[in-house]
Amino acid sequence: MQHSILIVDDDQQLTSFLGRFFAKHGYQATTVGTAAQTFAALENGAFDLVILDLILPDEDGLEVAKTLRKTTGIPIIMLTARDDIYDRIVGLELGADDYVTKPYEPRELLARVRTVLRRTAKHETGETPERNSQRVMCFDDFELDTLKASVSRRSDGQVLDLTSTEFALLRVLSEAGGDVLRREEILDAVYGNAITITDRAIDAHVARLRKKLSAADARSDIIRTIHGVGYKLTAQVE
Repeated sequence: MQHSILIVDDDQQLTSFLGRFFAKHGYQATTVGTAAQTFAALENGAFDLVILDLILPDEDGLEVAKTLRKTTGIPIIMLTARDDIYDRIVGLELGADDYVTKPYEPRELLARVRTVLRRTAKHETGETPERNSQRVMCFDDFELDTLKASVSRRSDGQVLDLTSTEFALLRVLSEAGGDVLRREEILDAVYGNAITITDRAIDAHVARLRKKLSAADARSDIIRTIHGVGYKLTAQVE
């Protein structure tokens, strides 16, 4: 299947190159240069992933990502020329799946795209070999269905709006059955070894996941931080 990606950057020379580069590697690439064009493109077409520059002429890329996350779970890879950890962490907290700092090697960006799309495919199909092979896992007031790739409240059936990264993170914690997972284990399970990402990125995704669980009436400590080690799920998994 040919994946369709939307590249958002006001540097026409760069987007022209990236369009040709991704087409060469079997992707259907559409390029736009503004936030308004981004929303129009997403309204009129179906895309599997968005590559989003943070500096746009009409709106900040972080605000674009925030708006997208209110309406869609489409994977987002952020591009930034600002070597500022704050922008990266905020971007991840807003729901971006990854980020790449300019200047970058196009093959690195391609690897990131492939990794995020593979993770999204696993999220949609529920496919991954894990230490716990149960299709459905229940904890606290939640039911995690690996085949449907969904998490819902048992009390009323409401489905949580999780990104593919958040679902993968909650799944690996659930499959650990209360064992502490080191950040390195989480990185490998969620992102795979084909990607370079920092511990701070995992921390940002955990923070965002906690907020969503808390908003759905979970205990505030359902994901516990084990300082200097990693994370664990405190609720008993059935």
